[in-house]
Amino acid sequence: MKRLPPNLLPLQSGVGTTVNAVTGKLAEGNFFNVSVGTEIIQPNFLKLIDSDKVIGVSCTALSFTPEGFEKWWSNFDLYKNMVIMRPQWITNNPEIIRRLGVISLNACIEFDIYGHANSTHVGGTRMLNGLGGSADFTRNSFLSIMYCSSVRPSPIDELGISNVVPKVTHVDHTEHDLDILVTEQGMADLRGLAPTERAREIIKNCAHPAYKDYLFDYLDRSEKKTGF
Repeated sequence: MKRLPPNLLPLQSGVGTTVNAVTGKLAEGNFFNVSVGTEIIQPNFLKLIDSDKVIGVSCTALSFTPEGFEKWWSNFDLYKNMVIMRPQWITNNPEIIRRLGVISLNACIEFDIYGHANSTHVGGTRMLNGLGGSADFTRNSFLSIMYCSSVRPSPIDELGISNVVPKVTHVDHTEHDLDILVTEQGMADLRGLAPTERAREIIKNCAHPAYKDYLFDYLDRSEKKTGF
């Protein structure tokens, strides 16, 4: 982060509760004069604008709660000068994303120890949501960040299953498109790492402690089997 300027780089943010929470936290960060180039803005973007840390937002659509829309219209004189809405073929244009040097922030259902992410299908078959524009941004951004919770609790188990898995059941984003993976356990910077180095970094920093030994055991056995 020390190599980034105080105003960061243009930010893109996906859709979902996790992404919305991260956006809200940015309003409490030590950044200023931040620009946003994204596809959809959620309620906490209004919080970010209200913090006086944003100089402008470019988007295609609004995804607000009823309370969010009430706030939007009650403060429209402010927001109309801060937000410009463009067609998707502009906001999600690969050349523009790459030229601006966007930092993409997107959530997924699960990711594996080799750096692939599944954003759409639970168990590989049950579609939870669409891919949206996350592929446009993860592939073309200067810095691609993907995050999810380390575990998915169930009604009978507070830990449930791990969202950091040996291999994802469905691939939406490949290891070549993702730079940083994040859970509430920590962050794995994968840039410049070999496959097994990435795997160890992901398990060490992102997996829940209850599942780390299982994942390291899988990795150790796979290395012995293949000789790599």
